[in-house]
Amino acid sequence: MRNPEHLPGAAQGKDFVAVSWNLHKGRSPLGFTAWQAMQRWVQSVHADAYFLQEAMARRMPQPVLSAGFGERMADATDDVWHCQATELAQALDLEIALGPNVFKPSWRHGNAILSPHPLDPGGRWDISAHRFERRGLLVARATFGGHSVTLLCAHLALTRQARLRQMHWIAHWIAREAPEGPLVLAGDFNDWRNDSVPLFAEHGLSEVATLLGEPARTFPAFSPALALDKMFVRGMKPVELIQPAAETSWLSDHLPYIAKLRLD
Repeated sequence: MRNPEHLPGAAQGKDFVAVSWNLHKGRSPLGFTAWQAMQRWVQSVHADAYFLQEAMARRMPQPVLSAGFGERMADATDDVWHCQATELAQALDLEIALGPNVFKPSWRHGNAILSPHPLDPGGRWDISAHRFERRGLLVARATFGGHSVTLLCAHLALTRQARLRQMHWIAHWIAREAPEGPLVLAGDFNDWRNDSVPLFAEHGLSEVATLLGEPARTFPAFSPALALDKMFVRGMKPVELIQPAAETSWLSDHLPYIAKLRLD
């Protein structure tokens, strides 16, 4: 594994660098604000796609129409959903897709997909297993190397029963909406038991670290023991799992999951 500072840069040849990171609302494992340092690290990576979870905003939310399980959510406007991910996109000149999950009286957070390549947002799809944990599957398609690559960002539930339900629903969505072509599914799966690996393998998706024989432990960041974060691919060959910079151990409660992929 290599440090991301030594990456040759995005879009070199057919290599596709993907980063998945739970931002922990921009706070360190000890609860200190770490957002500016997070921004600097993201800027150093030069990835082709960023899958971000818990992107935080501190503004009073306007009402957003909800949806039933497995239904597409209403799109959020910039006024409702200006967050840490939009700051990154503006600072680094990246395209962005957003999917708010949690709305509170004074703050909210959700998923984001960022890319330097042309990005076609596909919406946020409700995968909440119960009303106490709002969860969504964020969809976008990036144009890379003359191909359309489906990008899916997810943040799954804390309980195993709820996660399994969400995993089956995501697999069903892929079979229905993106049955073929290059695809990357990444995020915080909270899946320390690795239930997702055989489940998605049945649907033709490979987990990057598992395929490469790497442990990919990401939590807790300062002493990683659990492989909570996952990255599944189809139509893309895992080439390398990249070790994040040491500083990321104290930026969020999760380490970033970084992989180099290659179009088959």
